Amino acid sequence: MPKKRVEKPVPGPEAFRKTSQAAIQSQAALLLTLGRQLRGDDQALRARAFAAGLESAVEPIPQDDLAEFPIPTLRPTGERLGVRNVSSSLTARFGPALMKTPIGGGEIKAVHRSTAKLAEQLFEEPTTETAAQLLEASLRHPEELVRVSAASSYFEISTQPQRLIRILVDGTRSEDQLVRNVAATALARVAPEHSRLRALTKSQPTKTKKKPSHTSLLVHGTFARTATWWQPGGDFHGYVLANVRPDLYGAEDRFEWSGAYSDAARALGAIQLRNWVNARGLSALDVFGHSHGANIMMLATQNGLTARTLVLMSCPVHIPKYIPDFTRVTRVVSIHVHFDLVVLADRGGQRFNHPNIEEHVLPLWFDHSATHDPAVWRSQNLKAVLGL
Repeated sequence: MPKKRVEKPVPGPEAFRKTSQAAIQSQAALLLTLGRQLRGDDQALRARAFAAGLESAVEPIPQDDLAEFPIPTLRPTGERLGVRNVSSSLTARFGPALMKTPIGGGEIKAVHRSTAKLAEQLFEEPTTETAAQLLEASLRHPEELVRVSAASSYFEISTQPQRLIRILVDGTRSEDQLVRNVAATALARVAPEHSRLRALTKSQPTKTKKKPSHTSLLVHGTFARTATWWQPGGDFHGYVLANVRPDLYGAEDRFEWSGAYSDAARALGAIQLRNWVNARGLSALDVFGHSHGANIMMLATQNGLTARTLVLMSCPVHIPKYIPDFTRVTRVVSIHVHFDLVVLADRGGQRFNHPNIEEHVLPLWFDHSATHDPAVWRSQNLKAVLGL
């Protein structure tokens, strides 16, 4: 039974007092955003956009999202905090039960009591020390998503990063897709050469006798090369084929790229996409791309790809690194959810704010995969909303 998607976040310390799916994902969003602040991610995003004269084109975290889901403000210090000192502070305040619990196997009452109190303190008086204590306590949370989000944000300020990598590696094997996506993205940011990442980019051949079509295709995102949703016979491919674009490409030689998490992999993927399209003589393309697959599409237009419509689904915003050549595309449409957890872990911007990119934000929160869910496309009537 699929999980119900979150339509309203649980703001502030209240998220740490509850155990609903909305509360767990809200906790994850807060923890991931603390990491962005401690690293200075948003300042770096704005600086890169400013250098290209596009400072207003990216919204790292939109103000209307922050109004509904406020985050305490921390400033990056560049310092690492000793785990022994953080642990001692937690033990002195909450007793030995919390810190005696093994990471990843938290005693529920001790974890909930400590994280709720620490969240209250963080909102009242934000400090790096309180943030570190909240992250340390959250490593013992019974929910994988919270542990993975804490490990992602704790990495740059902790003196024991290896244990955090283990949490992220374990998260990439989760049965929950959102946990896997956040964990893999975070792991790629902090340990890009880890062997576990190579296992996530293996190719998987498709079986179909469908003849080549001519005007639309899907481009998968990072670590999604073996996922089924975008391939012929997959749920989203089938939905688009039946309801949006009956000429969606579905032959055995459908386009795929490595799915690796690096600028180099995306640059190569963009060239491969352009060459793939040219080799088949395709024209008037409508291209649907998810996550960094959408960035590959945009980069491909800079390399000569001509398209009719680019549909960017949950695209991490990295301007000016990834932006279309607008002279080679008729229309660019972007679809996002609020506070996308994977985009937070990716350290990208949450939305575009560019006059040539139509931005549509769904009334959903946190889930990176929502934009390629057929049920979401139906419930939000996206075919009509986007004029496709």
